[in-house]
Amino acid sequence: MKSKEDILNSFYTTGNDGMPEISANDLLNAMEVYKDQCTEAAFDAARKLKENAYEFATYADYMNHTMLATQKEQESHHDLDEAIALAANSVLPNFLPHDNSVNELSFNFTMQGNGYTAFYHKDVKGYWQLSSWQ
Repeated sequence: MKSKEDILNSFYTTGNDGMPEISANDLLNAMEVYKDQCTEAAFDAARKLKENAYEFATYADYMNHTMLATQKEQESHHDLDEAIALAANSVLPNFLPHDNSVNELSFNFTMQGNGYTAFYHKDVKGYWQLSSWQ
């Protein structure tokens, strides 16, 4: 494992005056190298044994597993967003106000045993658009 000084020294250049200097981009790159090195060292120290074998053989395996888990979680959340929008839009006609001057509305509904609140606003063409949900 390289020391901080060794990493910084690898990014220094010699200026016109003969003094060592480092650009802002090179400093950021050195910081990234150091961060990656520390992260891998922490991984090596903390990786878990699972049935007398390491759960992840390398740091790259761990990062791939983590990225896949994050991607699945994002897809799951996207699917929930779509399901809630579909449910809210299907019951919206039951909650439309009789007063045409109203530009915002909200209502509560239950889907799969969970309670949600849908918030709508009226767009410039007069159509109700789902703006958010809780």
